[in-house]
Amino acid sequence: MKKLVNEILFGKNSMVSGMIAICVISAIGLGCFCNKDKFEGLSNTSSTTSPSPAASASPSPEATKSYTKADASKSEIPSDDEMQDMVKKTMLDFNEALQQEDFTDFHKTISKVWQKQITPEKFKESFKTFIDGGTDFGSIRSMKANFKSPPEITKSTGAKTLEVKGDYSTSPKNTEFELKYIPEGKEWKLIGIQVYANIKR
Repeated sequence: MKKLVNEILFGKNSMVSGMIAICVISAIGLGCFCNKDKFEGLSNTSSTTSPSPAASASPSPEATKSYTKADASKSEIPSDDEMQDMVKKTMLDFNEALQQEDFTDFHKTISKVWQKQITPEKFKESFKTFIDGGTDFGSIRSMKANFKSPPEITKSTGAKTLEVKGDYSTSPKNTEFELKYIPEGKEWKLIGIQVYANIKR
């Protein structure tokens, strides 16, 4: 794998209808995961995350479904059921970190290369708008994600990256996500997260 560039972008600008766009993206090789033109006003910073214990446990009824896990080392794309579980676990772990105002556990769930680039404290600092705004999308626990397109593996950043985009039908606005994973042994591990969620206050 090519040398990872220590660059993470965080967007803190309020959007219309109380929506916020927060982007936590790490760059690989010569390219960045995100389209910088799409996220105007983003500031560059470094940060780290950790998964949350409460969110990690039994993310949803779908998690009990029987399926053969995709082998990331062979660039296998997860089945729809597995992708649903992966996305829900990532989103609930992230949401739990917001509720606890502590990204230590969330940080443990992301890829090792990303762990070396960011810290839980920086994640908290960067997502302060979500925390202060009372953002909570824990209701997705009982929902299925609506994928905008089938998950795909790209190599545009210099490393195989599994990308998935979609949303959950939360109220009053949908919770949108764009997640990126890279192979770590046979597992797909998070390397980038972008979330659009409602701010309650």
